[in-house]
Amino acid sequence: MIARFARSLSLLFLVISGTVNATENEPTFQTLVRPTLAQHCVKCHGKTDRVEGKANLFEIKQVADLKRNPELLQSLIDALEYEAMPPEDEPVLDSKTRGALVLYFKHTLNETVIQAKKYPQTPLRRMNRFQYSNAVEDLFQLNRVVFTLPEKMAREHGNYFQPATGKMPDVVQVGSRPLGKSQLIEKRLAGVAPFPQDLRAEHGYDNQGDHLSLSPLLLEAFMTLSRSIVESPDFGPQSVGIWKEFFLSPAGTQASESVVRERLHQFLTRAFRRPPTDERLARY
Repeated sequence: MIARFARSLSLLFLVISGTVNATENEPTFQTLVRPTLAQHCVKCHGKTDRVEGKANLFEIKQVADLKRNPELLQSLIDALEYEAMPPEDEPVLDSKTRGALVLYFKHTLNETVIQAKKYPQTPLRRMNRFQYSNAVEDLFQLNRVVFTLPEKMAREHGNYFQPATGKMPDVVQVGSRPLGKSQLIEKRLAGVAPFPQDLRAEHGYDNQGDHLSLSPLLLEAFMTLSRSIVESPDFGPQSVGIWKEFFLSPAGTQASESVVRERLHQFLTRAFRRPPTDERLARY
């Protein structure tokens, strides 16, 4: 399982992306929105030639009519959330219908804004090497660093950082490169390939999207790095906090596909900060 997982590890951490699946929910509009508007709203908002309210809701026949007027959508959301409408002398709108309308209008407004915005082309965003290292240490709950990054100036010294105690000493000691190599001694995974160097932007930072592009050669370097991490002789029960529940199979048996899928589901949920889709789970 470790060998198979190594092939996918670097891809897991390199890219953070999200897509929006914006779909018009016309059936919900026709079964929920339009009947409710007809029953509770159009008497004052457009059924007759004289529109008492500021908005003519009688003209709203389909979702597209709503999307052409985002200001109206926001007004509808406000009126429903603050229970300003319907007025007191009109039939009460039950809370279930009110809540469903608010959710529907918010979803529609979100789609409207997304479709209206024209985003410029941006380069593929990946983690820099500090972020990658921190992500690997966190996801595997490592008790040592993945690789000593020489440009990391201040680092723990004197074992002062003990989060479990909930306390911080009044005086702490930190090591730094100028104080000598003895200050850089820290437990790390043996045999890990060097991290690819990140290009520095002109202002000195290395967390800008246009400086964190992903060329084929760089991807290959990260793939080599990921394999060296899980194939390190120190990558085992003594250093990996999730070893037992993630890697260890029942004695004398091989983990079944259902067990592997369950373990990967938990791991990927932490990695992507959301439950993985079936397609993504099957890929890993």
